[in-house]
Amino acid sequence: MRLYGCSKFATVLCMESVMPAMSYPVAISRKPENVTPAANERLIVVRFKNPARAAAIAIPAEPWERMKREVPMAYAGLLDAVLEKAAKDILSVTLASFTTWPGEIDAMRFTFDALMEQASGSNSGWLSKDELASAWKASATRRAFYGDARFGSNPAYRKAVTKFEELILKMSAKNASYKEEELDKILAKIADEDLTGEFGTFIVRRIEQIRNKPTTEVDLDLL
Repeated sequence: MRLYGCSKFATVLCMESVMPAMSYPVAISRKPENVTPAANERLIVVRFKNPARAAAIAIPAEPWERMKREVPMAYAGLLDAVLEKAAKDILSVTLASFTTWPGEIDAMRFTFDALMEQASGSNSGWLSKDELASAWKASATRRAFYGDARFGSNPAYRKAVTKFEELILKMSAKNASYKEEELDKILAKIADEDLTGEFGTFIVRRIEQIRNKPTTEVDLDLL
């Protein structure tokens, strides 16, 4: 899965996506403080309750490096958080499936494509209409809009906020459609504080699903 079409980026980046990734074991440590990632690695830590325990791995940082090369800087922070959450989800689900934790995990589980598949394909993180409405009301993004001085004095600003809310809330509809500039605006306005939470992760994942949704072309020559 690609975040954007190859036409928007240099050919060499598109060619890079088909290069095979290396399969090798990554050590799983029960003591995160003992794991020091190398310059080309990313530290991933997950924590569990009942009983309280933690696990850490140092995985290749290539997915994050590739993301920074391929997407506009304005979106890098958003997608950085999405990739990290996907990596944590993969590690958490894997460990939860074992009574006794394994000592290692395959690095292939954390390729760019694997992380994006986890981020965009997981139904467990889907928010219903009511859940999304609740998450939006509790979000830092909404709090910033409503706390802006213009909200009380500028009718045009309030109208813009209302429109933005409409765009956010219809994300729960699986057949939702948007203009490209609307998706850009949503990504640009999501507060940093929301990025690692359920609300921000859901919005970013939905935007990437919508961007990558196949379009059906109609052959008008048949008329």
